[in-house]
Amino acid sequence: METNLVLDSTTYKRSTLGFMWNMLRNPLDALTELAHEQGDIARVKLRRRDLFLLNHPEFIEQVLVKQQDNFIKGPSLQRARIILGEGLLTSEGGEHLAQRRALQPAFHHQRMEEYLPVMNENTFAQISKWQDGARVDISDEMMRLMLNIALWSFFGSAPAGTTERVSESVSALMKLFPLAQLPLPDSTRRLFPKFKQAGADLRRVTESLLQDQQSGESQRALIHILKENNNGQFTDEQIHAHILTFLLAGHETTALLLTWCWDMLAHHSLAQVKLQDEVDRVVGNRFPTAEDIQNLPYARMIVKETLRMRPPAWTIGRQAVHDCEIGGQHIPAGSTVLVSQWVTHHDTRFYDAPHQFRPERWDILEKHSPPRYAFFPFGGGGRICIGEHFAMTEAIAVLAVISRRWDFSPTQDALAKPHPSITLRPDKNVKLIATRRDV
Repeated sequence: METNLVLDSTTYKRSTLGFMWNMLRNPLDALTELAHEQGDIARVKLRRRDLFLLNHPEFIEQVLVKQQDNFIKGPSLQRARIILGEGLLTSEGGEHLAQRRALQPAFHHQRMEEYLPVMNENTFAQISKWQDGARVDISDEMMRLMLNIALWSFFGSAPAGTTERVSESVSALMKLFPLAQLPLPDSTRRLFPKFKQAGADLRRVTESLLQDQQSGESQRALIHILKENNNGQFTDEQIHAHILTFLLAGHETTALLLTWCWDMLAHHSLAQVKLQDEVDRVVGNRFPTAEDIQNLPYARMIVKETLRMRPPAWTIGRQAVHDCEIGGQHIPAGSTVLVSQWVTHHDTRFYDAPHQFRPERWDILEKHSPPRYAFFPFGGGGRICIGEHFAMTEAIAVLAVISRRWDFSPTQDALAKPHPSITLRPDKNVKLIATRRDV
């Protein structure tokens, strides 16, 4: 496909300076404007290296799938090793593939029937504490709920105090995220007390999960794979890194997804009623089963539409190992390549009225689907999120259990504003009025 790739030096310099300034102010707008200005392949110079933003599904597929062996994790995630260690999220090449194969059994589709009761029971326990007509901090509630589900599903237990320690540490790390992105020596970052304390607290959490005797009884849990460590697959440091990765990534992104779902539904009452009608008809007063999850198409549409509009993973960065070519553009070795879920998911070429919440659009899109990588909330290729099916099942189950029993209305006229950090978070906690349904 043809792309306008030629920029004169003055335009190139102006574009670069403007982009850098806009990225500091609002990265979502900056990437969107860059795509609009330069098209499917945008290029800016950052220091001595080029940065490319690829905005067409064909080019995104080249990076994530067809030429994936030539692209390693971008500098941002590489620096995250100081927090996450050498786990599944940060490892590369053959090491990543070996780790993924060893951990994959914990995420097989058939495992969902074992995880689903944990999801249902934890959700019911959480919402049973709510008061009719009270204001609920849905951001905090979803974070705590998803963390408990992750603990019981992946580790087979939730040692006392774990939820609080992880929540406090995650909050500290989010505030320190800009620091982690600076090109500083690891030793320098460790001098900051809060950074050091958050890391130490999370280390104690991983130790408690490894030592907890109850977790050893769960043959299905991820912790069992790590404790068995057949053939010395993982070093001690890698075991801690895996626990930390699945503890953090296994709850934070889905909690944000559900927070955005409830905010959307509270502001779109017809969609909320349609969801409730579907759950009332299919599930009724019992907890959803694996078969029910497949028979809740509107709930799935809500999840997909929310992932389109508010993708928790809003951009993916890669670094080219060798010179290559994509869409006729030469990509030099060492260049940073970005593909952005935020930009592509709001592209009018693939989605009509992309800034409007329309779950029903997926009824048409699933029959006449856009290009494969016009929608990639979980990434793609060999590094596609290992927990994709778990997250989708979890989100639909939580929507079903809660919507059967509660109705939400907003406390503010407008939707929460997205704030891009490690993940796409609301700029402030979402608070909704919860009203008990008379069912």
